[in-house]
Amino acid sequence: MKVKKSAPISNRKIIMKSISIILVTIVLSLSLFGCKTQYLETSVPFEIEEKTYFYWVGGRQGTQGVTISLVGNTESLNVSFSKLFFQYHEYSIVPEYRNDGFLIVGNFSEFRGNDQVTDPDPLSDGISQAQKEKDEFPFDLKDDEAILLYSVNGLEGYHKITGIKQLDKVFRP
Repeated sequence: MKVKKSAPISNRKIIMKSISIILVTIVLSLSLFGCKTQYLETSVPFEIEEKTYFYWVGGRQGTQGVTISLVGNTESLNVSFSKLFFQYHEYSIVPEYRNDGFLIVGNFSEFRGNDQVTDPDPLSDGISQAQKEKDEFPFDLKDDEAILLYSVNGLEGYHKITGIKQLDKVFRP
């Protein structure tokens, strides 16, 4: 009875290492293709034609806010918009579709009463709520920039909008 001689140990190591590299490459490739991709898009299936925002002050002392408006058009029926990120705030939006165009309006409002203390937690580290919101904001934007979260056929993307024009402050009774 003859015994087969096996390959030297160094050849086995090389073969095992090659197989491991191939398997890892396959697994990583499959996992990347299976994930939803979220990234800033430069080519989007819509066009923003008009982009403005204004600050407003309400009739009650301490009532104020920001309104941002985007007007655009799209030829695709599969585009939807869900969120807008602007000046350290996240806006939930409900777009209004018209013919081949759309209108997106985002509102942020706040009320600061006379008895409001700047830091209600006496044990806090002295960081204001506004600073915490800025630190936790997911994007680094200028005052005239926004990020629009949209989806096409279920795939999400982020589109950066620049050059948003500031209108005059509005005083509401």
